[in-house]
Amino acid sequence: MKPIFIALASVLHVSSAWAEDSEQQKNTLSQNTVRGSRESRPSAEIFQSTGGINGLIAQPNKTTPPAQNLSQVAQSAVPLPGSVEKEMASEASDKDEGKNKDKDKDKDKAAEKGTDKPAPDNQKETVFKEMVVTGEIEKDSHYTSPSTRVTRAQIERQNAQTTEEVLKYQPSLQIRQRYVGDPNGVLGIRGADMFSTARNMVFADGLPLHNFLQATFNGAPRWSMVGPNEIDAVDIVYGPFSAEYSGNSIGGVVNIKTRMPKKQEFYVESSLFVQPYNNYGPDKGTFVGDRQFASYGNRIKDVLTVWFSYNRLEAQSHPMSYFIDNTGLHTAPGGTAVTGGIRTPDTRGVPSIIYGDTGPEKVNTSLYKVKLGYDLTPALQAIFTGAFEERTRNGNNPANYVTSSATGQPFWGGPAPACFSVPTCATPGNASLGGDRFDVVQRGFGGNKDDRQTLNMGLTLRGALNPNWNIDTTVSSFDVLKDTRATAFFNKNDPANTGAGQLQDFKTFNWRNADLKLSTPALFGNPKWSLVTGYHWDQYNLNFKQYSLTDFDTLQRGALQANRNNSGRTSTQAFFGQSAIRFLPDWDITAGARWEWWSASNGVASSTIGTGSSAVTVSTPRPDRDLFAVSPKVSVGYEPGNWKYRYSFGRAHRFPVIAELFQSLSSPTSITEANADLKAENGTHHNFMIEYGLPRGYMRMNVFRDDIKDAIQQVLRASGPITSSSFQNIPKTSTTGIELIFNQRRIMDSKFDFMFNGTWMNAKVDNGGGIIKFTNSLGQNADYSMDGLQRIRLPHWRVNAFVTYNATENWDTSAAVRYTSDSFNDPDNKDFVNNVFGAQSDFTFVDLKTNYRHKFASGIKSRFSFGITNVNNMQAYVFHPYPQRTYLVEAAFSY
Repeated sequence: MKPIFIALASVLHVSSAWAEDSEQQKNTLSQNTVRGSRESRPSAEIFQSTGGINGLIAQPNKTTPPAQNLSQVAQSAVPLPGSVEKEMASEASDKDEGKNKDKDKDKDKAAEKGTDKPAPDNQKETVFKEMVVTGEIEKDSHYTSPSTRVTRAQIERQNAQTTEEVLKYQPSLQIRQRYVGDPNGVLGIRGADMFSTARNMVFADGLPLHNFLQATFNGAPRWSMVGPNEIDAVDIVYGPFSAEYSGNSIGGVVNIKTRMPKKQEFYVESSLFVQPYNNYGPDKGTFVGDRQFASYGNRIKDVLTVWFSYNRLEAQSHPMSYFIDNTGLHTAPGGTAVTGGIRTPDTRGVPSIIYGDTGPEKVNTSLYKVKLGYDLTPALQAIFTGAFEERTRNGNNPANYVTSSATGQPFWGGPAPACFSVPTCATPGNASLGGDRFDVVQRGFGGNKDDRQTLNMGLTLRGALNPNWNIDTTVSSFDVLKDTRATAFFNKNDPANTGAGQLQDFKTFNWRNADLKLSTPALFGNPKWSLVTGYHWDQYNLNFKQYSLTDFDTLQRGALQANRNNSGRTSTQAFFGQSAIRFLPDWDITAGARWEWWSASNGVASSTIGTGSSAVTVSTPRPDRDLFAVSPKVSVGYEPGNWKYRYSFGRAHRFPVIAELFQSLSSPTSITEANADLKAENGTHHNFMIEYGLPRGYMRMNVFRDDIKDAIQQVLRASGPITSSSFQNIPKTSTTGIELIFNQRRIMDSKFDFMFNGTWMNAKVDNGGGIIKFTNSLGQNADYSMDGLQRIRLPHWRVNAFVTYNATENWDTSAAVRYTSDSFNDPDNKDFVNNVFGAQSDFTFVDLKTNYRHKFASGIKSRFSFGITNVNNMQAYVFHPYPQRTYLVEAAFSY
């Protein structure tokens, strides 16, 4: 099937409605489209200013219905009072920068006369020229928060095969993508680390993709419900400074806008990526993946819009984890003499031996999507979205590095040692390497396989109810129809293999959401006073069972493990209101609040009673709970000329999610305990921004501060062959940061576009709540206090740079650098060894990509791309190893 989609291009005469070619158009908006203060600035790059939305392109020769323009780019677009008049007055001066004035005059005259002349063929044509509207529209209601934007043109210049990769160069942000197609691509923004998954929100056209059922490594947003080729633009909104969002926006909000067609179109794209990998030697291999995307769209009689797409990904990862004995080496006779183990310190400096790895994971995903839009009026549109995904993940080839010196056969070891105290850890291991005894744990070599099916549906009504009031309402459901995760306890090649294992079954895994927003740019007819208000409801449901497997190959289930029977429900209702007033020249003030009622019910949670060999895990019902919170917001702005100054304040309450409350998990190597008594996080947040507008760009500085009481964190209780952790509240944490951003296209009228951002941040625990009980991997009592320690997985420095050389209208080449400093993985900050398995190491990745676009005589438009990720082939770790140098080839055709 892999070459089929490219072959279809010549049959379907697919064109570059999406693949950018050499003839980029420079069209202005129709007379009916609102124009912003910097309309003249090219919008094919990154969102250039807080509180504005650019990156829209008008379909040539047609007036686009307002509902469709705005629905594709902004949610509940509400201008700052009086800003439209002010900004339009400044357009003339802005248009003189970097443009040919005579061409601007000709286009303005054409727009005024309402002519429908076709654009000349020799003009440069932008990506999606038929699909969206260009120029900056009025400010949206999120202007109180700093924000950045990634557009389609920027995405095409990146080596992005999945949706989460689109964000990787954005300020103060990190994605833990261990390989292409990683289902656990967790997101960290500012002071919300990558495992604080409930502190970030992700929406696609208003439908929530964030996963507030799970937490930590498995709480990643469901990125794969959106194909990267669907995306028109992505906005990243930093901090909880808008009353429209819940306290889950402590880190930030990612708003993905996908496209809707304006005429009949076909599109296909195919890519191939290859990673040669060699870390410790025995894990050497070449891992290959490919992706295909195809879509069809049409707009019928300027009323009905249809869109169908299919996205397929097949990827193979390098080994994700290594089997390591870090419980201490013992020089003693005995044990099975072996060869092949790899000596290394662990992250805490303990001499250790790596004796195997999990092998490659193979991921297959197929995403089927339909979008139907109907214009109820020229300014009001209803859109239905339906998406179905099938996903499998298999890791059935774990590698054993150690071989028995006596037999020459792999040594599979035995059960995990009972290492929970100094005496128990003092027992020499079952294997001997050069006279050093260590343990080879048999269960680690078992394979695994996951099978998941997901259905996501949503209905949106968005646009103008009348000249003064707009509506933006979305109802959605997210249902995991099937989700099973099986783990074998023995390797398939182990002579002792009995077929035993365990199976985790997420029998109920869904969420429901409803949002209603009403807004007006002129409250009571006053153009200097705006209002946005609305209602929110959500419900999250989980029913989790864990079974014994009598046969891993056939998934033959055995007994239900009653001590791993977890379920629960959380629900939130909220009302919010936010109003802005412009006063004096260039000043504005915005104030709002969010009232939230949260409940947790039907909870059944597992808990462990006792310690060590006497520990017993039981599942018990938990009482229902209700909480209420009010979160006020205030923002003051001053915008003289090209300068912008804005101070924003916000209170935010983040309620626990089901996994933190009720879902206790276990695997052959780890145990995670939930905590049904968790309090809600209570945060106070500040951001001060200074920005200066440049021709075709801007410079910006943000200074931010977060103070959070009762922060929810997963705290490690024991390390070693089997790690143990639990969720708890941390009485007080704080984050202080400075963020610098520079974006400009065509610097000094050259052929170069440049983006730079850098963040310094200090995240620490101010009050850890007393002594934390902890047993290290040597079985030693290592209790500690968190007071004054650094928070985990939050580096001090993050820096990104991205430069594009536009060699010709058809050919561009981009180079990028990503740098992140190291951070701690252990809450006691004792993991001081960097660049080993288990570390949160520093990294510097260099990426390259070049694109060539060509339009065939038949009308088919194409893009051919070649890219390299991690050109410098740096080995880095985010506990698991990051990918090494990866090559990409890509071809796209459209008509």
